[in-house]
Amino acid sequence: MQLKKAEVMNMHSDPDTIDSGLAGLAEMRSSLEPHIQEMEELCHLPQAVVDKLRQIGIFRMLAPRRFGGQEMGFPSALELIRRISTVDASIAWVAAINSSGCLILPKLPLASLERIYGSGPDQIIAGSAQAQGVGKRVAGGWQITGRWPLASGCMAAEWILTCFKEDQALDPVVSAALLPANECRIEQTWRAMGLRGTGSHHICLDDVFVADDFVFSISAPPLALDGPLYRQPAHLIALMHGAVQLGVAQAAVMDVMDLLRQGSLTDKEGRRELAQFELGVCHAKLKATESAFEQQVKSDWANALEMGPVDPLRLAATVQLGVFIARATLDIVRRCFELAGSIAVYEHSPLQRRLRDIQVATQHGLISRANFIAGGKALMETIDLDLRNSGIFDAR
Repeated sequence: MQLKKAEVMNMHSDPDTIDSGLAGLAEMRSSLEPHIQEMEELCHLPQAVVDKLRQIGIFRMLAPRRFGGQEMGFPSALELIRRISTVDASIAWVAAINSSGCLILPKLPLASLERIYGSGPDQIIAGSAQAQGVGKRVAGGWQITGRWPLASGCMAAEWILTCFKEDQALDPVVSAALLPANECRIEQTWRAMGLRGTGSHHICLDDVFVADDFVFSISAPPLALDGPLYRQPAHLIALMHGAVQLGVAQAAVMDVMDLLRQGSLTDKEGRRELAQFELGVCHAKLKATESAFEQQVKSDWANALEMGPVDPLRLAATVQLGVFIARATLDIVRRCFELAGSIAVYEHSPLQRRLRDIQVATQHGLISRANFIAGGKALMETIDLDLRNSGIFDAR
């Protein structure tokens, strides 16, 4: 279903969507505290937290309006994720991953989408983009076997997305398969230093049949439903990481400010000046990183609304910014942790949890420093002019 540009520009103008989400978040913040330790012990989100995310519309915010979703624009969705991350990174991570899974579902036939959203728009979609599965072609579909790591939010998911290659194919392509979560086996392997509440366990399929109507190529069009969210999902998924990390860094700075207000960091000679210096460094770095992030979000969303083709150079720039944000926010949180001294090492301190969470979050492959290589390659392949005169580094 093709959309005209004027229709697209009017689709994402409802201010009530993010306002209602933020109102629910304010309520969630006050009720979350009792669940943080429970998350750490369970190694996944308690059902009460999942229910709260569903209540404030997290799992429908990117779902198609045709099926009751909000189809919220990039900027609003990312702001909501960032706000959640100031409460807790694990909750924000699950909210980001499990809500953005629907971005690639319009590659499925319309009849499949109708079945997925038949029970409502609040579908929780977990899975893995790693092609760790093998598929055998059979009549009407595929028999898939595999074991996939890091399936964040899988314990609460209704649907599981896996990637696989055809067995014994000479030049196998990567395909994706979507199936009901109850057809997957979960191995509870997530015992990690941080982001403990994400439940990023292994998921397994043992020769499970998936019909052709629920198998698709991630990279190939056409789309059953058109729209800026669904044409360029890679941009939003990359930016989701930045939103989570910026929220953690902002919360860490606020934690230090709370300690300063309490007088906990200024009771020794010279400590006040050190605290002022470090807080100034962290605040400046945070504001600069937020500014770069907001500019990229605004630029990517404007480009998505134009409904043009995916620009590899733009995507490379978005991913590279994600790498930069990961390094910057990790440094901010580490500085805040060190500034707090021995106060921060106890389990009841939010700073130790934020440091563990940000260290795990920045290990994700999408924001690995190796992605600078892809960015440099895209520049060299796309730009054949002198970079100093091309304007490629100007705001777009």
